[in-house]
Amino acid sequence: MRVFGEPPARARGRIGYVPQCFQFDLDFPIRVLDVVLMGRLGRARLLRGVSRKDREIAFAMLAKVEMADMADRQIGKLSGGQLQRVLIARALALEPDLLLLDEPMASLDERIGHSVWELLGELSKTLTVILVSHDIGAISKYVRAVACLNRRLHYHPSMALTPELIEATYGCPIDLLAHGHPHRVLGQHGTPPR
Repeated sequence: MRVFGEPPARARGRIGYVPQCFQFDLDFPIRVLDVVLMGRLGRARLLRGVSRKDREIAFAMLAKVEMADMADRQIGKLSGGQLQRVLIARALALEPDLLLLDEPMASLDERIGHSVWELLGELSKTLTVILVSHDIGAISKYVRAVACLNRRLHYHPSMALTPELIEATYGCPIDLLAHGHPHRVLGQHGTPPR
């Protein structure tokens, strides 16, 4: 496997990552800014400390995710949507060429999730964004290309999810249901070959 033409270990300084779950002691006294500064550790020498440039970049990333006014707030006092934005800012503080997100909307309500989708859309204008999601309805609305994985990789270079792609991925007919938000309606499914 190659990432940017290099072994993954050599390319890791170019990849920002946002995990699905971020568990920590809610009473731990760490500020939002300090969490974002952790993203600079991939670019900085660990023992060097935090530079003025690191702080400027951290504040810029907080501003990009609309959380600059929360820089001094304790991380445990944030809502789920605010925490997700801080984690994205932390990943962006690395100044990556690729942003990987694992289920970024998993713990967010629909309204907050929509704002995070909009943020990811803006970010995708300047860097590559790859995310994992089980929300087919959201994927069909927000992404440019789809890769479905179920024992085999099924790549579809457009945001339109076709019945063929979904059936190939899941190995059976699938009906897409969505409640309360725009979605694409798929046509009738045929009987799968035996």
